[in-house]
Amino acid sequence: MAAENCNIQPGDIVAVWGCGPVGQMTVASAIMLGAEKVIAIDCVPARLRMAARHPEVETINFETEDVFDRLKQLTAGRGPDACVDAVGLEAHGATLDAYYDTVKAATLLATDRPTALRQAIHAVAKAAPSQFPACTAASWTRCPSAPPLARD
Repeated sequence: MAAENCNIQPGDIVAVWGCGPVGQMTVASAIMLGAEKVIAIDCVPARLRMAARHPEVETINFETEDVFDRLKQLTAGRGPDACVDAVGLEAHGATLDAYYDTVKAATLLATDRPTALRQAIHAVAKAAPSQFPACTAASWTRCPSAPPLARD
C-alpha cells in the first residue's frame, strides 16, 4: 500500500528505509509498479541480500556508507522520486541525530527514534511523494516536513 500511495510511475527511483517484512514487500511492490530502480536501506546484511535478489535493487548499508551521499550518487544528485519509511519508531543510525535520539529514548525524554523518517524527509526529491506507514504522530513533532518542498 505504501508503494501504491507514492504514485510510482515507470522509470521512478524509489528509496525504502528498512528491509524487514514491510520493507521487502514495499521493494517488490515498487518494482511491480514499474520503478526503474529501488534503493533498499538497512544495516542487516541478510535483509540487504534478500532485497538485492531483484536486479532493479541497489542497497545501502547505513553502518558502512553515508546514506545521503550514496542516494545523491544513485540519483544523479536529484534524490529519489519517492521515499518509504518501513522502519517504524525504533530506527538505528550512525549519525549525530541518531545518537541524540538514542540518548533521549534512554533517558525517557522520548519514546521513539525517528532517524529513518528524518532521513527520508531530507532525501526525497523536491515535492516528491513519501509514505511513512510505520510512524505515529509523536514522530512528527521532531521531524522537519518543509525541506522536501523548499529545495531547488
